[in-house]
Amino acid sequence: MRTRKYWIVKHGFDALQTLPHCIWRTGESDEPAVFRRVKKGDQWIGFAYTASDARERALSLVTGFSECTRESAYEPIPERVRKKICGRHKKAWFIKGEPSGWQPQWPVGVPAIEDLIERNYFRQTTLVEVTKEEFDEVRSKVREREFDPKHIPALGREPRNEQEVLAVIVAAQAQLGIEQIVRVRTGFPDMMVKLKGKAGPVHLELELYSKSYLAHGHGIQVSQRDYFSEEIAGRIEKRPFGILCWIDDADRKLLKAKGKVSRVFELQQLIRDRESLRWK
Repeated sequence: MRTRKYWIVKHGFDALQTLPHCIWRTGESDEPAVFRRVKKGDQWIGFAYTASDARERALSLVTGFSECTRESAYEPIPERVRKKICGRHKKAWFIKGEPSGWQPQWPVGVPAIEDLIERNYFRQTTLVEVTKEEFDEVRSKVREREFDPKHIPALGREPRNEQEVLAVIVAAQAQLGIEQIVRVRTGFPDMMVKLKGKAGPVHLELELYSKSYLAHGHGIQVSQRDYFSEEIAGRIEKRPFGILCWIDDADRKLLKAKGKVSRVFELQQLIRDRESLRWK
């Protein structure tokens, strides 16, 4: 008997929401080679990408865990799906499945695949084969991160870009221990706020993922670790600085060495655990 295989299926969020527990591809009359490798009984993780702004990668969401019930077949795309996201395509290759084991009640925001299972991938493919141990590890991490999106202020879902992270912060500022939002701007750093119990204002750079801070090269703009200096009314003011991100996925050593920052706050965790910003 063939040994069960495990996969991560990378689809757009709309695709996984419209046809959950289904792997599909349009635009080809020949069966995709990798589709032939998925057999009945195999299991996969639905790993979705949402739209994002140009400065950062799309938010990653795990939508569910599936088991293959029907192997690859070329067939008409359901009308409701075709009108919504497929455009001119009328047929597609489909692998169909059903829910398998524990399922998240809502899509759960997670780090990139490489950070979830601590293994690098060099090809952008729809199907990524993983081990059973990696599959189980992802499910465990998703369970740890899951919480009711109704608790996310302003949006009622996971934010998908920096502007939406800002909206959540503004709506949750009392819970987060923010007494006053002193300034918001498009330049670096994004915010200046007054925190409860902190004598003066502090700077916050907002990110969807903390890794994006390094990708944007902000470290060169920080005067010294954990401080940002700027000229105001003809004099230099130096204030404490930190990152406030939705998902913290950056290596601490790299943040300190290249980004010159050690204060990183994960907004998702703060809201989930009903905690405030604790500035040390």
